[in-house]
Amino acid sequence: MTVAYRREGDVALIVYQRVERRNAWDLATYRAAADAVRRANDDAAVGTIVIAADGPSFCAGADLRASPEPRDSETGRRPDMATEAMAAGTGWVQLLAGSKPVIAAVQGVAIGLGITHVLAADIRIAAAGARFAFPFLERGTMPEFGATALLARLVGHGRARDLCLSASTIEATEALRIGLVTRVVPEEMLRDAAMALAARIAGFDREATRHAKTLLVANEAEPDIEAVLARERAAFVTMRRARFRH
Repeated sequence: MTVAYRREGDVALIVYQRVERRNAWDLATYRAAADAVRRANDDAAVGTIVIAADGPSFCAGADLRASPEPRDSETGRRPDMATEAMAAGTGWVQLLAGSKPVIAAVQGVAIGLGITHVLAADIRIAAAGARFAFPFLERGTMPEFGATALLARLVGHGRARDLCLSASTIEATEALRIGLVTRVVPEEMLRDAAMALAARIAGFDREATRHAKTLLVANEAEPDIEAVLARERAAFVTMRRARFRH
């Protein structure tokens, strides 16, 4: 099993368990992680999702030593994790954007894909010893999983370009300072801190939480304040009508 799933109260906990590969992703791991998020979203008892990892590393990126996937019998092509995870309309970024609130709890190293795949999470908490690496160019590849937009939205365009173009590695304190993460806690408290925050959010009104996240996603890059207000008005009307019916 590469990804474990369990529900603790009204929080779904998704845990990477590919410790021998430092939780690097291959196609099977991506599919298992995506399926776990979908499972949590389909469970009415779940209010919030926590993504965590066992072992000393959160995720060492894509597994470059993964065995090639069998060729598709119809197309003759080998399935590819990056292509599947970034598919139009159905990939990882869209999955998290339309998900219940997602909290990522990061310890050890998050390298390449290890950090870019949680940029789409709603909240990122880091252990004090965590490190975040952006080694794309020095490895002859490029940022992915929407990082060329999402990273800049979190840390600003200047810092995003610096991190990616210089293939930087930063510590948790710097990640907190620039807004890549919003909380840093002692490593032994990381999982508990993420679960406690998730339980708090799950305890709020579910409909209000859903609308709030939808609006935050839809409006984060919206330059037209009238469009922002129109979406908010529509959400308020929808929520009030739903409550009136009950």
